[in-house]
Amino acid sequence: MDRYVHHELRSVYTALAALAVGLAVTGGVRGAPMTAYGAGKFALGLVAFTVVSTLLGATRLKWVGEIRDFEAAVPLAAPPADGVGLRRHPLNWWLFTVMSVPTFVLAIAWEPWIALLPLWPALAWLGQAWLAVDWERRNGRVLWRGLDSDAPWKLAYSVGEPGGAGAGAPTRTTSA
Repeated sequence: MDRYVHHELRSVYTALAALAVGLAVTGGVRGAPMTAYGAGKFALGLVAFTVVSTLLGATRLKWVGEIRDFEAAVPLAAPPADGVGLRRHPLNWWLFTVMSVPTFVLAIAWEPWIALLPLWPALAWLGQAWLAVDWERRNGRVLWRGLDSDAPWKLAYSVGEPGGAGAGAPTRTTSA
């Protein structure tokens, strides 16, 4: 099993590594993918799209909301001890290959700006990680994926801190 947040961050790191490789290869073969002004507009557009999609993901809308998936997670008796750590495995090598090879091949063969495309899923996955961290903090639960090997995308949760250190939801106090 793998923590949902770690899975999303691992995907972000992998997409950024594919972006770096794609830019290096494309820059070495064809030159800069676009001018600084064009790259800035491209990045700004991606950030704006990511903010809107992350805000939509924070809703309970049927096809775009992530919160419904988090709330549908099944409880675990205890947090798993054998989760894949983000520090030990920061990259998903399969995803890196799938993202980087087609990206730099298309960027070299067709248009150099295609080398910037891995930035799009990296920002989207960063938004999903943020949503999961916020949901975990608000609910005092830790999301895990991979409970069911036939459906590894299904989520489960444990109560408290990752690794079983917590004793439950955070206590809330009011001040007068």
